[in-house]
Amino acid sequence: MNTPVTPSPTAPPAVCEQRSITVPPEAGANLWQPLQYGRETWQRIYFRLRNSVEGINGFAKDPLHEDLESSGTRRIRGIAAQTILLAFQLGHANRRKLATWADTVAIDGDRPRRRPTRRRETKPLGTWTPKGYVTP
Repeated sequence: MNTPVTPSPTAPPAVCEQRSITVPPEAGANLWQPLQYGRETWQRIYFRLRNSVEGINGFAKDPLHEDLESSGTRRIRGIAAQTILLAFQLGHANRRKLATWADTVAIDGDRPRRRPTRRRETKPLGTWTPKGYVTP
C-alpha cells in the first residue's frame, strides 16, 4: 500500500513526522525475505557468507602483509586520509588473494604453478637412530 506524499512548503505530511509504523501480519511483514530467518536454508547460506567475510578479514589482518588491525601502518591524521589508505590496503589484500588463487589454476592446458613448500627437508624415519644405538 503506497501513501501519496505531496510536498508542501508549510509543513511535511503527517506520515513523514511519525516515529513508527505498524505493518499487519496479513501484509506479510514476517515473510518479506526470500529466505525466512532462522530456517535451515537461511543458516546454510548465512554462515557460508559469514565465513567468507571473516576469512578475508583474517587474510587482510595478516601482520606480515597489510596488517589492517594495526593503525600504525597508516601513520597519517584524519578520517578521510585513513579511509583512503585503508582502501589501498584492502585493494592490495584483494590483489594478493587473487594472485594466490591464479597460481593454482591451470591455464591453456599447462600445469598450475607450484608454490615452494614451507616445510624443511626431513630425513626418513628409517635412517634415524637414537644416540648410543649401533646397528650391526
